[in-house]
Amino acid sequence: MSALPHLAPVMLALAAAALLAVEGRGRRIAIAAAPWLPLALLLPLMAAGEAQAPVLLLGLRFGVDPVAAPLVVLCAAAWTLAGWFARDRIKRGRVLFWAGWLISFAGIALALVAQDLAGFYAGYAVLSLASWLLIVHARTTQARRAGRIYLVLALAGEMAVFAGVMAIAATTGNVALSDLAAAAPLNSGWTWLVLAGFAVKMGIVPLHVWLPLAHPVAPVPASAILSGVIVKAGLLGWLRLVPPGSEAAAAAAPVLVGLGIATAFIGVAIGLTQRRVKVVLAYSTISQMGLVLSAWAAMLMAPEAGVMLMSWLGVLVLHHGLNKAALFLACGCAPGRAWGRGVLIALPALALAAAPLTTGMLAKTGLKTMFAEAGLAHGWSLVLSLTSTATALLLWRFWRLARAETGYRTAHPAWIAMTLAGLSVPWAWMYGHGLDPHLIGGLWPATWPLLLAAALIVLAGRAARIRLPEWPAGDIVVVFERLAVRLGAGLHRLVGAGGFEWPNLYPVHVRVNAVLLWAERRMSALPVAGVLILGVGGLLWLAARWG
Repeated sequence: MSALPHLAPVMLALAAAALLAVEGRGRRIAIAAAPWLPLALLLPLMAAGEAQAPVLLLGLRFGVDPVAAPLVVLCAAAWTLAGWFARDRIKRGRVLFWAGWLISFAGIALALVAQDLAGFYAGYAVLSLASWLLIVHARTTQARRAGRIYLVLALAGEMAVFAGVMAIAATTGNVALSDLAAAAPLNSGWTWLVLAGFAVKMGIVPLHVWLPLAHPVAPVPASAILSGVIVKAGLLGWLRLVPPGSEAAAAAAPVLVGLGIATAFIGVAIGLTQRRVKVVLAYSTISQMGLVLSAWAAMLMAPEAGVMLMSWLGVLVLHHGLNKAALFLACGCAPGRAWGRGVLIALPALALAAAPLTTGMLAKTGLKTMFAEAGLAHGWSLVLSLTSTATALLLWRFWRLARAETGYRTAHPAWIAMTLAGLSVPWAWMYGHGLDPHLIGGLWPATWPLLLAAALIVLAGRAARIRLPEWPAGDIVVVFERLAVRLGAGLHRLVGAGGFEWPNLYPVHVRVNAVLLWAERRMSALPVAGVLILGVGGLLWLAARWG
């Protein structure tokens, strides 16, 4: 079977990114086509079977299996609608924005359709690097700081994942991903490295700090795909490299369930102290990714029910990705200007809080089913219900902050379409895979957590004088930055007290800082970014060949 339908999304995106370097007509064509190129993911989705391209890299295999299918649907829908939004709203720095947009899409498209180790990791690495272009798009001091922190964490995660990939490749070569669990089980040390590497992309505590820093500075459509789609690349990595059925994965699962639930509550606790709407949504994403982690960990504990649980995981992925992308697009549509816009943000917010008869109720039903199949005690079901209460509290805060946004006069149709997709696509996925939604039995379990949240909101309103202190966005990073400043000042005083005078390094500092800023500006340019990404790909190719 020809690999062309599977490679079409990747090749089209890279071709459009190359056209951006051609001023005039070529650039206009690329920008006009860019929003709609993600629809090309429907080609590999509809193509049956697996295709091979023996002339590429190490002999790559392509296809869309049940693991990638929900993410392919999510990426095609969310990336297209957010691109439509970006076409009309991004007016400054368009070349940089669309370069990051297209190359990121090419990376995630390759990771989604790849059915072997080399193809998957090549796509994932390109996605990680190109996402930085979206974060630094504004080129402000805050944007560059967020970009640096993201890049440090992303590269640390890449090194951890690459170590695991090389450990597998040393034993099996470029193994098919479907054979990975049996062909190359990782030992516990490598497993934890791979888990930590992908946890950076997912935003799992304590590796979450890039998300609340990136979202306030990234453009609205970039935030929509960063939070709705790109974070799911970490889940794809877990599913690919640490699949259900491997011994080391099963041993790690109970710890990961607890870490996921802890992340869900920590994200809400910090998010409730925030006063910027996109930062609140960032911490909401961290919380929701904790639930996704716990769902995946439960799958590791019940590999015999993998097919059914994978379908439920697809509901969870589509539900969160589309509804969260809709809420981020709302941030660019002045939801406070009219009551109808307030309804449009309330619908996905209620869905994320797992309100009755919403896609969130379906997702929470699937999550409880996963826990039951994994043999987890009934008390965990209560904990999952309380996460709905916590989410409702956080999204109530988001709703109040969002209603104060009154900038744009018009609501972009892409926002409305994304909201409708979030309300309908998970239902279609559920019925298409023959899942039981437990509509009648699930109504009360979906209702009482929201009633509890409403009671807490009323109590908080009566105690209005109590004001929570605002945690700085990025929490842990800010703490370490302040500690470093105090440590440096204390060391300076300690050494100075002994009569030692520090050499005047100010001129050197200025020159080094100027060089770093120059390098960062040059890296933001499309040709340089493209060369860097090609260089990374070349190094990966050489490592795989010589390994």
